[in-house]
Amino acid sequence: MTKKITKNQLLTRYALTGGALGLYFGLFFRPARQPSLLFALGLAVLITLVTLVIQIFRQRPSISYLLKSAALTFLKAGLFLILLELRHPVYGYGGKTAVTIFMTIMGALAGFGYAYEQIRQKGKQ
Repeated sequence: MTKKITKNQLLTRYALTGGALGLYFGLFFRPARQPSLLFALGLAVLITLVTLVIQIFRQRPSISYLLKSAALTFLKAGLFLILLELRHPVYGYGGKTAVTIFMTIMGALAGFGYAYEQIRQKGKQ
């Protein structure tokens, strides 16, 4: 028997999970190359294209759904990859401590965003 999870519990769970992932990405960061936003955006485009191809073969969605899905996928992937690239300048300003704090906060915010998206999706059903 599954227990119902309240909205606050879901928000807390996702925020803590996102914060923990951000903490991991901050604690174990060592700059090994120069940051490149162009590289991050290129990877976001690649992720979007692969996702769209998979959707086309699995679902055969409408063009409007594909465009909306592509925009959301690009936005989410691009934001995530840009945050990872932003670790480099943050490291330059404040070292490992600043990167750890920055990534923990950004991870918790991403967790909140994902939880709100889950709540919104459940509300539509």
